[in-house]
Amino acid sequence: VNLAYALAELGGSVGLFDADIYGPSLPTLVHVNDSTLTSHGALIAPHEHEGVKLMSYGHVQAHNDSHAPAIMRGPMVSNLLTQLLTTTDWGPLDYLVIDFPPGTGDTQLTLCQLVSLTAAVIVTTPQNLAFVDVVKGIEMFHRLKVPTVAVVENMSYFVCDGCQKKHYPFGRGAAERIIHQFGMKNA
Repeated sequence: VNLAYALAELGGSVGLFDADIYGPSLPTLVHVNDSTLTSHGALIAPHEHEGVKLMSYGHVQAHNDSHAPAIMRGPMVSNLLTQLLTTTDWGPLDYLVIDFPPGTGDTQLTLCQLVSLTAAVIVTTPQNLAFVDVVKGIEMFHRLKVPTVAVVENMSYFVCDGCQKKHYPFGRGAAERIIHQFGMKNA
């Protein structure tokens, strides 16, 4: 989300697609005043907030029950992703940021085959388990000919108000290990 808004602040025309069908986060992270989706003929009009066009299954699900689980098998998820991505009226864009869920399954494969991705930015946390999953994601993108250009480490540390010292409750060094192992320069 932050990447999409940073690109828009730099003057880019940006769309943000939340590809997590089982746990869509975009409607929670970016509040739009009217969550009603409309259409222009056969195309869905995306929500727009502060100049960024937004689409998420969470926007579709909100019309029924936004707290209901998405209970679907892989082929149904793939069809839904394809429909949401290809029937959204994005208009001309400089950037389409796709927020993938964790993993290397149907969602990732479907979108990598559907869209010509130019780069991947990997978001991780310092835990060893996250490191293991991120390595699998980087290797998947490599096999699919999508270059991984940066790593972002969330929840790295917090600064204590009382002592002004950095505390690392989840460990440290995962981003550095990824950069070293894969030779990335951007972290």
